[in-house]
Amino acid sequence: MALSLVLFSLAGCSSTSGSNASSGSGSSTSAAGGSDVIKIGGIGPLTPPGSPVLGEEIQKAMQLAVDDINKKGGVLGKNLQLFYEDSAGSPEKGQSAMEKLIKKEQVVAIAGEGHSSAALAEIEVAKRDNVPFIVTEAWSDSITEKGYSNIFRVAPNNSMFSKRVVEYVEFAGFKNVAILAEDSDWGIGNVELLKQQLTDKGIPFKSIVVDRNTKDFVPQLLDLTKDFQPDIILNIMTGVGCYLVVKQAHELGIAPTAKTAMLMGGADAAYPEIWETTGEAAKYLIWQSPYHPKAKFTDLTQPVVTAYEEKTGRKPTYAALHAYDTVLLLADAFTRAGSTEPDKVIQALEEAALLGTRGTITFPKEKGVDYHNWLPALLFVQYTEENQSPDDAEILYPKDVSTAQYVKPEK
Repeated sequence: MALSLVLFSLAGCSSTSGSNASSGSGSSTSAAGGSDVIKIGGIGPLTPPGSPVLGEEIQKAMQLAVDDINKKGGVLGKNLQLFYEDSAGSPEKGQSAMEKLIKKEQVVAIAGEGHSSAALAEIEVAKRDNVPFIVTEAWSDSITEKGYSNIFRVAPNNSMFSKRVVEYVEFAGFKNVAILAEDSDWGIGNVELLKQQLTDKGIPFKSIVVDRNTKDFVPQLLDLTKDFQPDIILNIMTGVGCYLVVKQAHELGIAPTAKTAMLMGGADAAYPEIWETTGEAAKYLIWQSPYHPKAKFTDLTQPVVTAYEEKTGRKPTYAALHAYDTVLLLADAFTRAGSTEPDKVIQALEEAALLGTRGTITFPKEKGVDYHNWLPALLFVQYTEENQSPDDAEILYPKDVSTAQYVKPEK
């Protein structure tokens, strides 16, 4: 815990130009020299079909944490050095990126990823080589349910997410649910869980799974509302697809409307690009987030948010906080283990009790979907104005931290 206490005072400082960041290619040099650095890997989507905005956010937040740690002397007397590779959100490219990080760059641990399909391929490579890997923002249950001892996660899993979504649907009084989901592990996994939980609650639903590369969702939206009148549509898409669903549903007069709400499940709802693509269509959209500035988390949260915005010119979403925390966790594990040897780092991660940006992070040891999975809080938020900043949106649920009630469009 000593390292984490030192880091709290660092987050408010902007990073220096002397960072050891790699580009998306993974190439990097260190002023300190190879023998004086601890190499860690980062991975995430920088090109389609993944979400490049998400991958860039993960990369920049990881580098911010690396810079903050290095300014205070690094870890075990050495600087951290980040090598970041593009997974494109796909299993094939994700696997290749992991191979490069481990074999070519010889990193001692890895963090990142924002897509479950890619993460599921990546964890197999990490398992084979016994490299500690902390998943940043991929939610498929299978990632932790497989029970690999070297795999950890600091994001919600599908079981938690779908349960919270149904809790919100029930809390808000919605009666008929339509689900439009991408054909990724995240999307398909959530559909199956949502269908089961809605059935258990006796809530009628209709669902469609589409190719994640689809650009025209009009047929699916019309099919979802044919002979069925949903009062909420669950948009379980990522990348540009989730924006196009909002835009096209609005153009069809389906949602968000006075009759039908829309809830977006991915991190993309909190990016400025949502307004660039959807225009007024995203007004009244409901979205989820493990972070919002109107809800109090820890003393580290706001300094990291401020530092990230100063460095990048963008406000961070929860994905950035997840990514920042992964680097803190690795640095803390190296320090307590007194080593970067894999088995010692894995044991140190299992024993972690680190105060991060959204709470004290610990990893359950009981096998199952929550194995090695720290579960942050999940908030439901709504935009009520066009071009509204995510920070100005209102929290609808949970009730104990809500700042407003759901606002319906006038028509």
